[in-house]
Amino acid sequence: MEFRKEYLSTFSVVFCTVLAEIFIGNPIITSALVLLGGALCIFSKYKSSQKIQNLQLEAQLLVKGMSEASQVISNLGKDGERKFEILDTDTELCHTILSVDADMKKFNEAEHKRNWGIEGLAKFSELLRSHEKNIHELSEGIISNLVRYVAANQGGIFIHQQEGDDEYLKLTASYAYDKVRIREKRIEIGQGQVGQCYLEKETVCLLDVPQGYVSITSGIGEATPENVILIPMKLNEKVYGVIELASFQVFLDYEIRFLEQLAENIASMFASMRNNEKTSHLLEEAQGLATELQSREEEMRQNVEQLSATQEEMQRKQSELDGIIGAINNAMGVVELNTEGEIIYANNMISNALGYSEDEMRNLSYEDLIGHTDPDGALLKKIQHVQLEASHYELKSRTGQCKWLTISFSPIKDYMGSTRKILALTRDITARKLQEIEFEKLSLVADNTHNAVIISDKHGRIEYVNKGFTEMTGYDEQEVRGKKPGDFLQGKDTDQQTVHRVSEALARNEAVYEEILNYTKHGESYWISMTINPVFNDEGQLQRYISIQADITETKMRAVDYSSKLEAISKSNAIVEFDLNGEILDVNDNFLEIFGYDRSEVVGRHHSIFMAEEDKNSSAYIDFWKDLRKGEVFNGEFVRVKKDGEQVWLKGIYNPIYDFTGKPYKVIKFVTDVTHQKILKFEKRKQEVELENQMQAINKTIASAEFDLDGYLKRTNEIFDGITGIELTATSKVHYSDIIPPNELLKPQTKLMWNNLKEGKFFSGEFKLKDPKGKELWLVGTFNPINDIEGNPYKVMMYAQFTTQEKEKQKELNGVVGAMKNTAPIMELHPDGTYKNGNALFMDFFGYNRIELRRKPFADFLSDHSPQVMRDVLTRLKKEAFIEVELKYVNSDGETKVFKSTFSSIYDLEDKLSKIVVIMIERVVVSKPNHHERY
Repeated sequence: MEFRKEYLSTFSVVFCTVLAEIFIGNPIITSALVLLGGALCIFSKYKSSQKIQNLQLEAQLLVKGMSEASQVISNLGKDGERKFEILDTDTELCHTILSVDADMKKFNEAEHKRNWGIEGLAKFSELLRSHEKNIHELSEGIISNLVRYVAANQGGIFIHQQEGDDEYLKLTASYAYDKVRIREKRIEIGQGQVGQCYLEKETVCLLDVPQGYVSITSGIGEATPENVILIPMKLNEKVYGVIELASFQVFLDYEIRFLEQLAENIASMFASMRNNEKTSHLLEEAQGLATELQSREEEMRQNVEQLSATQEEMQRKQSELDGIIGAINNAMGVVELNTEGEIIYANNMISNALGYSEDEMRNLSYEDLIGHTDPDGALLKKIQHVQLEASHYELKSRTGQCKWLTISFSPIKDYMGSTRKILALTRDITARKLQEIEFEKLSLVADNTHNAVIISDKHGRIEYVNKGFTEMTGYDEQEVRGKKPGDFLQGKDTDQQTVHRVSEALARNEAVYEEILNYTKHGESYWISMTINPVFNDEGQLQRYISIQADITETKMRAVDYSSKLEAISKSNAIVEFDLNGEILDVNDNFLEIFGYDRSEVVGRHHSIFMAEEDKNSSAYIDFWKDLRKGEVFNGEFVRVKKDGEQVWLKGIYNPIYDFTGKPYKVIKFVTDVTHQKILKFEKRKQEVELENQMQAINKTIASAEFDLDGYLKRTNEIFDGITGIELTATSKVHYSDIIPPNELLKPQTKLMWNNLKEGKFFSGEFKLKDPKGKELWLVGTFNPINDIEGNPYKVMMYAQFTTQEKEKQKELNGVVGAMKNTAPIMELHPDGTYKNGNALFMDFFGYNRIELRRKPFADFLSDHSPQVMRDVLTRLKKEAFIEVELKYVNSDGETKVFKSTFSSIYDLEDKLSKIVVIMIERVVVSKPNHHERY
């Protein structure tokens, strides 16, 4: 019992001392606990032994024990040397102290990592706020501080850039070996590790850095880092860039979590900066609009001032216009009509001329002014919009007298450009018109002929010319009256001998019959056949001359034209003349050049020298010349033989020439060499036949359909009809939207495709249609715009192969693969036997994360880690499509299982091994340890 009391006293002291260390921050509690422990000890000793001399010794031992216990407790949870040898390691107290020490070390280490991450985020938050307006300065500040903070060697920041449709990653800052590196680098999306990290939106840790991946060294021979980490700067599943860090040390989990949190904060800042840029741009646009608005206000003010000045000018012009209108009212008849053609105003000049009062004039219309009805209102429609020049109109006055007016109509428009009324200005020309009618009766005969009639006095000066003269020469009567015809009608090319003969005949008072060259008012020459007859009075004295002239220019020019045309035809055609028996009378140079003869070799010989031997005596050739002698014309293509025996194709005409009695007397042949065109035509036809055969082969192989540019189906082949079930008739109208599923119709790509097809762009790929029953049909092909001869699209052709069955098989295969993935663990291996990918069941069993699984050798998954297994598998797969073997696997927790494993080779389009698929089916019975000996 005494021993237990001593043990209790010692334990009490130690217990109080431990509590004192725990509450060492509070001196009052610490002192109280120490006194309490001492008191308990003294009380216990005093009561048990009552030996005062032992009390002093025990007290000394107590003080020493408390000192040593204090020393042990003060070192709990600290790194470095620990002096626990003073404790009895076999006691429960010692085990408790050691356990407390281990827990405190873990707590301190976790607290250190947490504080390190919090301090880093706080530091970089301040950095982000200080550079929030300049993305390059921000990038340099982030990467330089980040490399130093995580004790890396180098790093870089790649920011996502977009210029139109061009997207890429740009290196905005890099830092290596305590220096900011200025480098220009562009990485395409999906290119390299950085581009893949951007696409996958996941952190990538490269523990086995490829040779040459890190291109920056210290310059003093330092080795390049061997650990690279790529962190996407991601916010709300949108990636703004990638941070790349390289280090000699492996990044720990808490460092990776810190980097991912920091990357999210940086992404948030970049998103804010881009929003600020957009806001700034919108602000600039708003300021520009405000400036433009001020400019327009100033322009409006100036326009108002100008309008005021214009109104003053209009008032001044209105005064002038009132004066002009007053003068017009006093000189002319003025009538105003409404848009319906009814008279709404008439001045005294016109009402007096027609014998109506002003009120009576308002009951008339424009038809009363022009003197006849206006069928369909054609004239009214015209004068409502267009000003008509003055024209003469015959009408009746109120008393039935015939009146002649010259009237001009002008539409009066309002400020909107619409006709408000019609103004008619009239002048009474009745007296002059009656005189003209009287004169027209006298010159009726002269004016009804196209020949020129000239009446001159006895001195040859013109007194009268008719309309025919004006039309022929361009001169009117007022221009030529009092002049001699020869003074202005004759010119430089007029034959002077003819002029002399005319003068001598007139001097003898004889009639003249001559052809002479004259000139019009505009200097154009023309030929006339003229007669000049002197006119005598009853006493036989010469009074005047009457000359009648007929224009024979066309007859003269026709002769020249025939000669010129024959010369032009001779230059461009081969010409040969024959008599009616077929003997050659003449040939031109073109004909001789085609056939290779000289003139002396063909003139006088028969046409048969140009014929093949088998055709010369044929009945068809004999009939050919008989028909030519009858006057028949032969037009077409002919095969003839040249001097060297080669055939030549000629296109032309055999044309009989007639004499004055209407009988043929010779034959002229006009031809051109079309041998080259015949060859080209033959080649073209050959190409057309080949193209037709190709199109027939296409129509027998794939489906085709023709659409107009609006998307309506115009023509289909049998394959298309048979698969889709569409029956296209002459009256049916089937649109592209009618043969595609409703969900495809709602997609903007469908409308975009047809807009681009109209612009001449073609589309190829996989498309989805539907048959009349609504079943989806898959096809692979192209939509091709077809251009006209001017290069403009006018229709669209679709050529495609239907892949509906393949699509259904693919869907079924995907279902089987999906079911298999949900049934057994499956992993994929690189061709070298390292890990590439795995399904969820695989990940659940083996328990590794994806970073640990990257390029992990297959042997690491086996319980005995034997690399020979994979080597044997690769050897057998070269000979077999797949192999099956039982293997024992071990997961990350050390658990082992036997799986019946199937290895299958997967090849790419170039027949190269791309990966190996391993399907594992668990076996209940554990296989023998030497499972790999099955090989």
